[in-house]
Amino acid sequence: MPKRIVFPAKGEVELQAYELPKVSVSDVLVRTLYSLISTGTETTMLHQKYAPDSHFARMFSFPQIKTGVQAVGQIEEVGPSVEGFGVGDRIFMRMAHGSHQVIRAERCSLVPLRIDSKTACWCGLAKTAFRAAWAGQFNAGGNVLVIGAGPVGQMTLRWASAARMEQIAVNDLSAYRLEHAQRGGATDTWFGDLAQYSDQVRGMNNGLGPDLVIDTTGNPAVFQMALSVAARFGKVILLGDTGYPGLQKLSSDVMTKGLTIQATHESHDRDGWTQQKIDSLFFEYVLEGRFDLSQLITHEFLPEQAPQAYALAEHQREQAMGILFDWSSNDR
Repeated sequence: MPKRIVFPAKGEVELQAYELPKVSVSDVLVRTLYSLISTGTETTMLHQKYAPDSHFARMFSFPQIKTGVQAVGQIEEVGPSVEGFGVGDRIFMRMAHGSHQVIRAERCSLVPLRIDSKTACWCGLAKTAFRAAWAGQFNAGGNVLVIGAGPVGQMTLRWASAARMEQIAVNDLSAYRLEHAQRGGATDTWFGDLAQYSDQVRGMNNGLGPDLVIDTTGNPAVFQMALSVAARFGKVILLGDTGYPGLQKLSSDVMTKGLTIQATHESHDRDGWTQQKIDSLFFEYVLEGRFDLSQLITHEFLPEQAPQAYALAEHQREQAMGILFDWSSNDR
């Protein structure tokens, strides 16, 4: 019987059996192979780390059955009106953690044969990070400071590297995460409090400071820091979604430096950049070697071990990167 990971109550994780909906004419039935935890969002949901008036509170409640957003699986059945997909195809889907899914075919993306299934799971967070690449107009020769080297930050700096930006500086409180950033294309990595690197930050962009500052942390206290280090007439992009937006406060830097502030979200389809179009570009860059995902999967768990996986994500996240659930066993 199909199973899925749910959060029945605050801080609780369970693997539960459930009934699949029927496959409609436009649907496909997918057997999941692997799904990847979105560390920040899912631990925020699980531990209710958000204000009661935030959008998190409007979107999530217990029991929470939509626990994930990225998985790779194999199609087992197609609806009669489905075109472009067949039984046996591997697809990427933005779906919760579960052994099987029924999903509209138009929400799936084919995974190229030369990309392994575990690597393909990064497609979801790559889409999230692409929104910052679009908003910041990443281009060859440009410069960017990425604050936060977690999974979303890793995808962000890899889009910058794929765009051949000249300066890609990354700041994080974990030296381990910064090692992953270096492999992904960061030109400068700064460990610890960003304030101690004020000279290096000011030295970016020929002494003008970074034109782009991207906050991927979801930590409301980081917002003012991002404003303080951005160059005059620069742009600060909020990619990390905080559960406490009331704690994000403007500073005088916004006015005195003429800064632009832009928030981005994975759901913001603009200028034709749909999920499928971004997925296709991501896979193209992976195949071309422009998107290095080596060693990013750091931990793997069976679905039955979900409580341990989320404990790792919550309490040891500075020593983890990609946390993967393996659904591929035939007896599930």
